[in-house]
Amino acid sequence: MIEMHEDVRKGVTQSKESEKGANWLFSEILIIAVISGIYFSSWWVFGGVLLGASILMVIKPIRYFLLVVLSLGCGVVGWIIGQWFDSLGASVVIAIIATLASGGAHIYANKWMNDV
Repeated sequence: MIEMHEDVRKGVTQSKESEKGANWLFSEILIIAVISGIYFSSWWVFGGVLLGASILMVIKPIRYFLLVVLSLGCGVVGWIIGQWFDSLGASVVIAIIATLASGGAHIYANKWMNDV
């Protein structure tokens, strides 16, 4: 009986983490769509990026590629933030942390998308 309780608890915990990862992923897509729409001053670009990315996430091989690209993109943002401190060390450390953290979130988002 205790083993079943632990399995259920683990399943609930994993489900919560997967939801957080999916929220992170969809937030990234929304931010990219908003920035693209503002940059090009176009609602069409905003809608195209938002809809296009959402559709591409359904296709597994493309989803894996996009998740890796988004993780590396977070690393680039981390590198840029590190540059604000005028330090190569800060850039490297923040970039690595950002890449790994977003990669972990993307792994959970992928699990969520596989479950849906």
